[in-house]
Amino acid sequence: MLLLAAGPTGAADPPDLHCEEEPGNRFFWTEWGFCDLPAHGPEKARGVVIWNHGISGTREQYKAPPALVLRLLYGRGWDVIKLNRNNLGETSRDLSLARATERAASEIAALLKRGYRRVILAGQSFGGYITLETAEAQRGLYGVIAMSPGVTVRGGVDRIDPSITERLLRDTKATRVVAVFPPGDTLFDNRVRGPGALRALGARGVPYLVVDETSRAISGHGGGLGGRFALRYGLCVADFFSGDAPPAGPIPCPAGRESDAVRELLLRDAPPRLLSPGAVPERLAPYHGLWYGLLGETVAVVGLVEGADGTPQLLYRAAAGRASSGLYPPRETSGRLEATLGGDRGPAMTLTPGPGHALEVTWTSTDGRRTLSGPFKPLGPPGVARSPE
Repeated sequence: MLLLAAGPTGAADPPDLHCEEEPGNRFFWTEWGFCDLPAHGPEKARGVVIWNHGISGTREQYKAPPALVLRLLYGRGWDVIKLNRNNLGETSRDLSLARATERAASEIAALLKRGYRRVILAGQSFGGYITLETAEAQRGLYGVIAMSPGVTVRGGVDRIDPSITERLLRDTKATRVVAVFPPGDTLFDNRVRGPGALRALGARGVPYLVVDETSRAISGHGGGLGGRFALRYGLCVADFFSGDAPPAGPIPCPAGRESDAVRELLLRDAPPRLLSPGAVPERLAPYHGLWYGLLGETVAVVGLVEGADGTPQLLYRAAAGRASSGLYPPRETSGRLEATLGGDRGPAMTLTPGPGHALEVTWTSTDGRRTLSGPFKPLGPPGVARSPE
């Protein structure tokens, strides 16, 4: 602990950041946000996102990946870097906040010096609080993404004070702001904070995107982190930070763009070869084409496609903390399609025709102890919005 307290807070990491590091005696360190994706680099990147994770006692929150929506920003040319904190040094939240805001400001300066043209500061929960505290005094910050920002007050009557978040949003120096307040945030006593955030940002005269407690797409304290948020709001966030300067005021986020979000997340760089209808046996016809949905908070695409030898193969691509992809020999059994992912002893996947034009997809872990399932929809052509159901 003495080593942690005495450690330097300056940004000293080299540009070739490593992944999945252990903290050792460091209080802070940085690594690439998505280790399966190559960095664009300061010269080519549109900019860089610095992600601050949450806090949960002394548990290792630094091992959690950044919000999935940041993969969409990566696809638009943004590098993503995690600013990690050693869980063993977070026994005092006041001290952790002071250290973290100092280090975040130092990291911004270092990345700009390294050649990045724009910096977005982002975070969730305590990381969102760090983001807003840093942005209050940080000029030249391109954008802010604060998801469920705040920290509970131990022993207090109110476990969170919404006026603090409102003040920070009102005073932030960032030119574009995204704030997410999911419904059903039991960690923060289900306090309704969206209206206050809208008032605070409305007084700023800057463009802003607020997803508040009226959302039907997400819920819970971590509602902004996973696939549900990425599918419903991801392209709005990506457009907001990657397009021309929008006018001041609230940014609308129309529904119905989930298919395009899936394409950007999973099909941008390596679109699969679809089978011609005549190449699909009649018994496999219900599985032809591409289908998308959620397995828990993981965004996934499945469907019969053409393998290297021209035979039908089951495609499975998924994005969560990491992205995975593969083609697997399908087995048609009793009116359903089955495949084993990643070899003979990998997880199992089952596709069953559901009501209407849908598939029920089930993923089962190798040991059989964990099962995820959900309805999958046909993946429509690019640029065609679907009405929300």
